Amino acid sequence: MSESGTTGILPQRSWTSRVSRPWFARLMVVTFVAQFISSAIRPLITYESLAAGAGAVQVGVITAAFSVLALVVALPLGKAVDRRGETGFLVLGGVLVCSTLLSLLAPSSLLLLGVCSAFLGLGHLILVVASQTLIAKGSEPKRRDTRFATLTTVNAVAQIVAPAMTGFLVGEVTGSHGESAIDIPNSHIVLTIVSGMAVVATLSAISLKMWPGSLMQRPVSDIRPGRGSFSSVMRLPAVPAAMLASLTVLTSIDLLVAFLPVFGQQHGLSPLTVGLLLATEGVAAMVVRIWMVRLITRFTRRRLLIGTMTLAAISLSSLPVLGMLDRPGPALFAAMALAGLGLGIGQPATMAWVAAQTPVHLRGTAVSIRLSGNRLGQVVVPISAGALAGGLGLAAAFWWPAVLLLVSAGLIVRTPRTADPSM
Repeated sequence: MSESGTTGILPQRSWTSRVSRPWFARLMVVTFVAQFISSAIRPLITYESLAAGAGAVQVGVITAAFSVLALVVALPLGKAVDRRGETGFLVLGGVLVCSTLLSLLAPSSLLLLGVCSAFLGLGHLILVVASQTLIAKGSEPKRRDTRFATLTTVNAVAQIVAPAMTGFLVGEVTGSHGESAIDIPNSHIVLTIVSGMAVVATLSAISLKMWPGSLMQRPVSDIRPGRGSFSSVMRLPAVPAAMLASLTVLTSIDLLVAFLPVFGQQHGLSPLTVGLLLATEGVAAMVVRIWMVRLITRFTRRRLLIGTMTLAAISLSSLPVLGMLDRPGPALFAAMALAGLGLGIGQPATMAWVAAQTPVHLRGTAVSIRLSGNRLGQVVVPISAGALAGGLGLAAAFWWPAVLLLVSAGLIVRTPRTADPSM
């Protein structure tokens, strides 16, 4: 049957048997490009806003627009994905991102940049919800952890490469003109590259829709109304704790990126050293994801999450203390490596955990709830950390996420156990 419940598929094929490498490889192309475009265009929009005369408040509003619209539609989007299927939404997200990039080619105004930021965030959210739901529903349980680890690693690579490309192209062209402002040709270079990538991602999504390989379509029994699905998901064992863990891990990474440069300035660390510290955390996070499935087999997902989040909390809370050493460099690099090992597991492990605990017909809704929580946390936690740092000193910006990580780990300890040995 089609995703909307029409004719044509053999009923004996189960959802979990529909696994093939070709569809997953094409999905990873879509995932990489979606994250690459987001990570490349968001700083470019900031540069364009400054060139258009924006102040700090206006830049903040335009930046927030990326998350606000996505936050509003996340839950109904997840329900729609559950009802209609994933591949059509991958195509929709690709088309929306392409349209947004074309709009950015027009002469910039603050209103246009704000609208484009909002729709870029919406298109990115559609791609993320559809791709994560497709993995959650289309993967056998034994392969789900591996695929979520692959997805988060692909995203991490895009998050490293894309801003570097934008900074290099913008900086190179601006330097050649000797101007501090960003001119239109600079943005067109980046937009041309990412527009071509967006077309590739959209074609990959269309290929998933038209030629899915062995990824079969859902039987009609899998498609159920989404009424009451939010409460149904949140009542499932361990799901609230897993979602809180996802939120705290993600916001801890955001706070490191936001406050480590300030920490470095206070302790005489060069921007290069700060960049290398952040890179150390990112590389450690990617490395530990390679071994995630083996670690889950050895320790179970519950114990691994508890241990890694505790390790990350200790590492983050130690940074202010290590900064007071005479030669803090080696100790800081060690602490950031341990933080990366601790924070690298949280996102893919909680993705797989939520998928394992959620019925097939509610997995799109569960993905959207998890992403909504992440987006909300990315607004609330940094604001609260900034307020604490302003009143108690910069150390509070590192101690606050450490406390949240320990609280999340404690909630995971209290979650009921299941028959699944990987839990």
